Amino acid sequence: MRILYICRVFSGLETSLSKLSWQPTGAPTIYKIMEALDRSENKVRFLIPCKGIGSNYRTQWDTPVDQTVIMSGLKHPVFVLASEHRFPKWLGRIRGPLTSLRQLWRIFQTALSFRPELVYVDRANVLAGALLAHLLKTPVVLRVMGVYPSMWDVTSEKTLRSWIIRWAFRAPFAMVICTQDGSGGEYWLPKVLRRGVPFHMLLNGRTEVAPSSDNHPKLKDLPKDRTIVLFVGRFETIKGCEEFVEAIITLHSQKRDDIHGLMIGTGYHYHTIRSRVREAGAEDMFTFIERLPHANIAAAHKCSDIYVSLNRLGQLSNSNLEAMSLGACMVIPAAQYDRGIDVETDKLIDGDSVVRIPWHNQVTALADIICELTKNPERRNTLSSNVKATAQSTIPTWHQRVEQELKLIGQRIGRPL
Repeated sequence: MRILYICRVFSGLETSLSKLSWQPTGAPTIYKIMEALDRSENKVRFLIPCKGIGSNYRTQWDTPVDQTVIMSGLKHPVFVLASEHRFPKWLGRIRGPLTSLRQLWRIFQTALSFRPELVYVDRANVLAGALLAHLLKTPVVLRVMGVYPSMWDVTSEKTLRSWIIRWAFRAPFAMVICTQDGSGGEYWLPKVLRRGVPFHMLLNGRTEVAPSSDNHPKLKDLPKDRTIVLFVGRFETIKGCEEFVEAIITLHSQKRDDIHGLMIGTGYHYHTIRSRVREAGAEDMFTFIERLPHANIAAAHKCSDIYVSLNRLGQLSNSNLEAMSLGACMVIPAAQYDRGIDVETDKLIDGDSVVRIPWHNQVTALADIICELTKNPERRNTLSSNVKATAQSTIPTWHQRVEQELKLIGQRIGRPL
């Protein structure tokens, strides 16, 4: 079968493209499907449009021409469509629309010449997928990786851009597959899809990684006589990094020198948070690690006693699924039923497996529960055992997860992949 696979150049793929070696990071829902299709007997065309970020269209892949990239570790070549850097900077923000139009044309040209029997397209290229679904008789599968607040805004905004996006989502797709990350995709999709288009919510897979014996020096230097409270993720408001820091600072003001915060990650608020910690005189309450290889994340969990996730978009992220599989003592926010966020999380994880804190007065609530868990190691152990058992029974392995997606697509189009 001829399969045209279209997805944006996500950040975890840029290094692989530059080094000509298939070593993707992040977005496993994307690269694991790519690997499965690459191993199959199908004839696959990987078409990867590159889009820059922000007003300056930042991207590591700034080559101004389309390129065919052959990487070790991947049988099929990857065709990368140039980003906004193909056009001169003096064109300013018009480079964005020009790039989108040009990439649409190149995708359409590829579809006409390759004559695919199946098109698989990610949300970043939904407009291209919609056009192919309307113009070709080929089944088009749309892949959505969770729902962001801006996607909810599109359902009601009256701008031209929102109208175009709504039109695209109402295309006659063969099916839609959405990641079940707790962000409420099962409530959003019925509002935007054409009536009769089937969609499936799929939980991501679990990766059981043994702690690395070659630990980061800062992990080795963590205080052994304190309760270690772990935060892993981008330092952005939507991830709850500020509330986490304020909770630990609150404990510092209470003279709780038996507690220590470990924060792994970087992002927009990184320097602001470091400054806030210094101003509070709480440096001895924190260890910061900007970047940690994935192999060391399991070691960080092993060094920690409590894991906190305050993600405002949902609690079934890859990081949290991994934490569950590792048996972390987890603290997460309560579900946001008014927005459909974490409704499914509540069904999957009961109150004996994680601790939930309210959104109201969250800093105080988090500080209080950290104190309570610090005093009660037996409860921490019980939560750890229960959440690990939940992970084993509810979270598929990545192999199972990929097989499930390919089977669903095969059943829909009437041909195994």
